[in-house]
Amino acid sequence: MPALVMDIPAVTGTALGSDVSFVYHREKDDGTLILSWDGGEDHVYDKDVIGVINDPRGGRKNEVQPQLILRVVTSQSSPETTKMRFAFEPLPVTNLPQNYLEAHVITKPPMHLYVNPNEDGSRNLHIVVSTRSGVGEAQQYYDDVLSEALAAIDLNRDTYQLHITESEKSITEFAKKILLPRANDGIAQTVLLLSGDGGIVDTVNALLLSSRTEKYLKPTIGLISMGTGNAMANSTGLNRDATRGLGRIFRGVPQNLPTFKAHFSPGSVFLTDEARRTQPLPLESGHGIVHGVVVCSWALHASLVADSDTTEYRKYGAQRFQMAAKELMAPDDGSNPHVYHGKITLYKSDDQGNEYVEEIAETRTSYIIASLVSNFEERLLISPGSKPLDGQLRILRFGDISGADVMRLMGKALRGGGHEHDEMAYYAPINGLKIQFDEPDARWRRVCVDGKIIRVEEGGWVEVRRGHEDVVDLIA
Repeated sequence: MPALVMDIPAVTGTALGSDVSFVYHREKDDGTLILSWDGGEDHVYDKDVIGVINDPRGGRKNEVQPQLILRVVTSQSSPETTKMRFAFEPLPVTNLPQNYLEAHVITKPPMHLYVNPNEDGSRNLHIVVSTRSGVGEAQQYYDDVLSEALAAIDLNRDTYQLHITESEKSITEFAKKILLPRANDGIAQTVLLLSGDGGIVDTVNALLLSSRTEKYLKPTIGLISMGTGNAMANSTGLNRDATRGLGRIFRGVPQNLPTFKAHFSPGSVFLTDEARRTQPLPLESGHGIVHGVVVCSWALHASLVADSDTTEYRKYGAQRFQMAAKELMAPDDGSNPHVYHGKITLYKSDDQGNEYVEEIAETRTSYIIASLVSNFEERLLISPGSKPLDGQLRILRFGDISGADVMRLMGKALRGGGHEHDEMAYYAPINGLKIQFDEPDARWRRVCVDGKIIRVEEGGWVEVRRGHEDVVDLIA
């Protein structure tokens, strides 16, 4: 039995009732608990761990307090799919190394999960399972992981209300019919949302587009990332491990979720059902309005999100974006990639905080985003200056450059950044921006707001500003 790993002394304890030797080795944000016994060895990886709690079953009198390592074990459903399977595997132990406890112990219950029910007995802890998010992993994660993990901290099925989505409008209806009235009465609520970024966006829009009282109390959202890109989870650190955000729900704290507001010229519409149908935008002062928490984009980014939002593409998970990008950058007919035409105006602040207007002289654009987050995907660091939930919009724009140069810059973003300093890129903090479109073909007037696609009328515009009415907290 090895006593040392990297000169770290072993600690004797038990696991599953048998004597073992523990060694915890940690480098940067990655660690491994090594369990050794006569004739064998096993590993518990930090990336799989939700946290460590006292075993509610207790132990015998005068014995060391038993504990449970709560962990999520992930495996691929089949070689033919990107879909994963999840299992909740608590490990009973005693006498864990002190440095392991310091890294993982849950010292006090996550009070945001223990919200009081209403007088009529209805629950204010909600679990929303978005069945259409990503590649369809949410239901299995709830059944086999989340429900079991909550039960481990004494939150059984009768302590929360379960909502299974039936359509793309389910989360919006839940927010309007349940969250909003209770929030307006000052009632504390927590929502564990098994979805992608779209679930948060639907919730935020439903609340921001409705009347709120002076008693309004922001609901708390715990995000379990089940989407495709999962920009919010990747940018706030929820996806740093393999628990999909459950570890942060158990050990994190609610923080304000910043928003932005996009106004659209009259005639702009949502594109739905793979662009076969349209829906009107909500109106404010005669203009369409959409709220977001991640990004507003035009040009290549908006086009690839729109083109890849099909049933066929979605089977490939996050790879669908790269597949659509390749088709846009290298059209099958051999033509050059489209260069988008429009006038761009930026709203910025000087060192004294006074706002001024800056016009971008070049009217030909390949790529442009206004982002509140750093990462669009796990490895795609699109806005290196963004910090989690800092509320600062930042623009990244490429002008009239070749497809090869666009791919070169995006390659830098995939390798941890550097594109923001490239002479072909413009990157800066902004208060907002306005784009006035000069495109006769409607295909090139599509705008993306957090995955939702809006088609702007010919000669129309979009204006994006940081929002000042934030309506939810995010556990981070």
